[in-house]
Amino acid sequence: MKILKSRLVQFTVTVGVSLLIFSFLFSKINVEELISVMYRSNLKLILLTVVISLLANIFLGAERWRRILQALGCPLSYREVFYIRTGCIPLKIVFPMKSSELFKALYLYRRRKLPFAQGVSSLILEKVLNVLATLGIFLFGLSSLDLKIHPFIPIGGIFIIIFFLFSSKMREFCIIFSKIVHPKLYKFILQLFSSFEYISPREKGILIFYSLWYQFSEFFNTYILFRAVGIEISFFLILALVPLIMIVNNLPITILGLGTREGLIVFLFAKYGTSGYLLSAGMLVSFVEHILPVVIGLFFIKTFLIHLALEKG
Repeated sequence: MKILKSRLVQFTVTVGVSLLIFSFLFSKINVEELISVMYRSNLKLILLTVVISLLANIFLGAERWRRILQALGCPLSYREVFYIRTGCIPLKIVFPMKSSELFKALYLYRRRKLPFAQGVSSLILEKVLNVLATLGIFLFGLSSLDLKIHPFIPIGGIFIIIFFLFSSKMREFCIIFSKIVHPKLYKFILQLFSSFEYISPREKGILIFYSLWYQFSEFFNTYILFRAVGIEISFFLILALVPLIMIVNNLPITILGLGTREGLIVFLFAKYGTSGYLLSAGMLVSFVEHILPVVIGLFFIKTFLIHLALEKG
């Protein structure tokens, strides 16, 4: 009961913060301009981003996790993985900081007898691949901008990521270093890498490819949605700035990052359009990339929760 109350309070606070941010944003813009921009937006481009978002966030994401589970010795059908993953998406509204992901590990433990720690490890590996893919895309975007940064710095960073993924010596160094830093960090890194060793180099390559496309879809959709509202902007600038927005959106201060995402888009891209245009673009990004998957997940959440509650013997 205490946990339920705590989650309810947390949910109320995050919704309240989102509403406060939107209230502030709307007080600083011309609402008529916002409505006009939304009305004149290119519907075909918006529909294109909807298709890309569903393909990446729903279908490609399920296939990647299925491959990770298969590599860890838990072969599931695509259909079952799809139902688990999609049905769990709406839970992140109530459970911030990706804690809703633990319901997937609980499902695997109760229904498929996969050790809970191993299920959690598959989820951690999925997130690590997301972070590494985003970092690679960010470094590529950074190297393409006219900044006073030596090109070998971002390119070197990309090679370090690849070396980390495929070199056992590099991972051993990370494990030893984590032990020096903190015992809990050591256990976390050891658990992550122990599962990572199960995956063959070929499968790692496939997972990296999937992760790059999975993360790239949000960058590409953001660029297309800027175009849809009439903002011309460099695609490489999107690659360099969107990761900053992603980092802030992972903080559990708003619901689904609503408000902070739009506010950061208005602030970071202020040189390229008026607040009305930028807020329109931000709201479309939130709808296509974050609200729409939740809406789709609502059609599967009941089935997921029912199967989660029933322990398979």
